[in-house]
Amino acid sequence: MAANRNQQVRKRSALSRRAFLQAASFSPALLPVASRSLSAMGAKIPKPTDIRIDEVSLDYEDFPYRTPYKFGGREIDRVTVLNVRCAVHTLSGRSARGFGSMPLVSAWAFPSAKMSFDTTLGAMKAHAERIRKITADFPEPAHPIDINVALEPEYLKAAQEVSEDLHLAEPIPKLCTLVTASAFDAALHDAFGKAHGVSAYHTYGRDFMTYDLGHYLGREFSGEYPDQYVLRDPKPRLALYHSMGSDSPTEW
Repeated sequence: MAANRNQQVRKRSALSRRAFLQAASFSPALLPVASRSLSAMGAKIPKPTDIRIDEVSLDYEDFPYRTPYKFGGREIDRVTVLNVRCAVHTLSGRSARGFGSMPLVSAWAFPSAKMSFDTTLGAMKAHAERIRKITADFPEPAHPIDINVALEPEYLKAAQEVSEDLHLAEPIPKLCTLVTASAFDAALHDAFGKAHGVSAYHTYGRDFMTYDLGHYLGREFSGEYPDQYVLRDPKPRLALYHSMGSDSPTEW
């Protein structure tokens, strides 16, 4: 009987993980969003571990490729990396700084046959500036996941505004918004973990989060938390892969 029960638990866990990944390719930056503020998400009593955002800044680094890389029918020879830094403090009085970065690969996140690489990259940079201000102005204490849940609609609205302001031939797509915003999200998670003296991957359980996954993904996940689906500690070894462009040589 015990063996059968264990098998049922393992089966449910596997199904939950599959359903979970179907519901949201899990990254805190990709959780479904239905509200613009934490108050709209329901009654929330702040936890002492919650953070307030004090400051957000950004800068860029440009890197030339060793050889051109063809992606989506377009050849690119460089990449711009968005770097984000933030300062936060917890309601219990701790403070920390966080860092996050993301390549702004517009050929992937904002592919366009009507606009040049420089135009779409410029749009991503303009959007990043809007996202920086939106994030820095967020006033409520919360866990980084809930901050992102509250702000994602504002990020998407800003994408629409940037598209109109720059008179883009095509609007900034949602994928592009998520890519650009992910550097800010990563910086907040980094700061959150540092404020508590632990890896950010140790802060996705009930001790730090106000809501369980059922709040975001539906009743099937009630009582479960993200730490059941992400690794808490780094693996000592990882497989290495090489990305090839569509015009890369087929023989090595």
